[in-house]
Amino acid sequence: MTNHSRTTPRRRAVITLLIGLVFTIVAGIAGADVLDNLKTGGFDDPQSDSVAAAEVLVDRFPGSDPKLVLVVDVSDGLDSAAGREALDDIVGAVDAVDDASVTGSYADSEQLRSDTDRGVVLVALAGDEDTVQRATTALRGAIAEEVTSATVRFGGIAGINDDLNAQVETDIVVAETIAIPITLVLLFFAFRGVVAALLPVGVAGVTILGSLGLLNVVAQVTSVSLFAVNLVTALGLGLAIDYCLLFLTRYRDERSGGATDEEALRIARRTTGRTIVFSGVVVAAALATLMLFDQYFLRSFAIAGLVIVACSVVGAVVLLPAALTLLGRRIDWGRLRSRRPAGAEGRFWYRVGDHAYRRPWLAVPVIALLIAMAAPFVHAEFGVPDERVLPADAESRVVADIMRSDFDVADADAVSVVTDDWAGTDRELDEYASELSSIAGVEAVTTSLGSFVDGRLVVPADARTEQHFRDGSALWLQVATDVVPYSPEGSELVRDVRAVDPGAGSTVLVGGLAAQMIDIGDSISARLPFAAAAIALMTLIILFLFTGSVLLPIKALVLNVVGLVGILGVIVFLFQDGNLSDVLGFTPSPIAISIPILLFCIAFGLSMDYEVFLLARIQERFRATGDLAEAVRSGLGASGPIITAAAAILAVSFFAMATSGVSIIKMLGIGTGIAILIDAILIRGVLVPVFMRVAGRYNWWAPRWLAAIHRRIGITEG
Repeated sequence: MTNHSRTTPRRRAVITLLIGLVFTIVAGIAGADVLDNLKTGGFDDPQSDSVAAAEVLVDRFPGSDPKLVLVVDVSDGLDSAAGREALDDIVGAVDAVDDASVTGSYADSEQLRSDTDRGVVLVALAGDEDTVQRATTALRGAIAEEVTSATVRFGGIAGINDDLNAQVETDIVVAETIAIPITLVLLFFAFRGVVAALLPVGVAGVTILGSLGLLNVVAQVTSVSLFAVNLVTALGLGLAIDYCLLFLTRYRDERSGGATDEEALRIARRTTGRTIVFSGVVVAAALATLMLFDQYFLRSFAIAGLVIVACSVVGAVVLLPAALTLLGRRIDWGRLRSRRPAGAEGRFWYRVGDHAYRRPWLAVPVIALLIAMAAPFVHAEFGVPDERVLPADAESRVVADIMRSDFDVADADAVSVVTDDWAGTDRELDEYASELSSIAGVEAVTTSLGSFVDGRLVVPADARTEQHFRDGSALWLQVATDVVPYSPEGSELVRDVRAVDPGAGSTVLVGGLAAQMIDIGDSISARLPFAAAAIALMTLIILFLFTGSVLLPIKALVLNVVGLVGILGVIVFLFQDGNLSDVLGFTPSPIAISIPILLFCIAFGLSMDYEVFLLARIQERFRATGDLAEAVRSGLGASGPIITAAAAILAVSFFAMATSGVSIIKMLGIGTGIAILIDAILIRGVLVPVFMRVAGRYNWWAPRWLAAIHRRIGITEG
């Protein structure tokens, strides 16, 4: 009977690990081609006017927005036999690819020739992002094989997306090559042992493979951003290891206190296991708020975050205990004897907590520092990611630079006014175009009737122009401007254009870069209050259920917001203002408007993660002693080393993203890494003890009716 009771847990552990192994293998197979099924866009609101305008342009005026721009260099000149042969080969390659067509070339347009005898071929690609991607890949192969008399560079939005795919794939390998060895070293020093260090990395591997497999499944039914993979690798590695670190530390602490292996595992499950589940719920709740936005770029990170958290929690509270059941005391294999006195790290953080608790004024310089960090955010400028997010030597980036320096690309900044149901006469179109051309900042308006400047027709249209800007009931008016699209002036121009009534019962759509920017901003602004309310409400409810306090959840919310606003200022200081751009290797540009939202939700969730770790230990000590000062000191002493190690490991995972060649990934990694360290050191080490000293006996206060609810449904460690 005794033998049976001993073997049953081991049997269950073996079955659990076998299920985990099967899941990992299946997920690895399912996620093998995940990068091929993800998309590079998703920054737009699909319901916006600018997106609808772009769809009308592609559908009715396919030559108006070529997805692919080919820059051709011929050593003998464009008009040489080699130049003509190159063009014939390019046209032949394009004609052989479905959904692709040449809409303009240096053979029939002087505007597509430069003074340096460099030519451009414009290629329209029909279909969605997947179709465009496949066509671009096919064209790269065909042109590389068939065009031997010239050098051809790929640019335009299709070229940029193709380069982004290749760059992200390379970046993931580089980042993990850096992060994993450093993480192993940190884990080794945290546990002073080989086996204990390897276990969390194994769970992290399961988490990453499982998350990629699940993400690929989701990508079959909805659009998922390519950049979500970076979150899977960074957060999957860091979060899984953090949870395992927390569980293993409690397990070993209980064993050191005299508990048997089975008792230590049971206590760790009952206490730390609950903390991990609660922590996962907090992180998932913060990331889930991204689902409220219409941009699939943001929604993708919500999806990725949810699967990462689920896999991390299951790995830490199911797979890890199963492994510990089988290993038993062999968990200490390869353990080194430490010359440091036992609990040295805990005593350090005990003293830190005591120092902050007895000196509440220390909060003043910390808050002043965070406010100073936040200051640059006041002059933040926002935009939409373009080719500048790529390295300077990326092919599509080089093409964009060539187009700016060697060709007239003013049309790229133009505002497009389109309609597919024009019901008016030519006279009404004349009046509409004249009024548009009178708007401040508009240089010219080109229509099927000709070009209008300052309220009058200056260049009548020829047959080719008329055909180019009109297709039956569909009209396209190109509004040329010298206003920078991503600027307040650009937004004002779009509003002025949209304010002009086209008359005749027609409905027009306004597109272009400036319109895209204002539509994205309006979409995010409309959803932001709901997202903020959701994240605040979920945080308050979850932490109340964990602590039974009204004040502690409010404190956590306020302190996290203060810390994260400081990080947004750092992002502006670095990536918009260009400080350290040479060292970090990126081109300064306006902040991608979605990134602050994304950074805030990720960092907020992780900050709440550490809040749960710390509050669990403080609350445990307070219940045991009733002494608040001692509870804060000993709680920080017990959790401080864990939070420090966890923060260091998680920060390494995100800082490794700084090696990315894509600036928005670099921005996300650096911003989140700094946020993690500030939260672990300044917020948890100083502001939390100070607040708890100031709040005193009200820390765990709640109205009677809420206290009754907590007694009934609250879940706490213990």
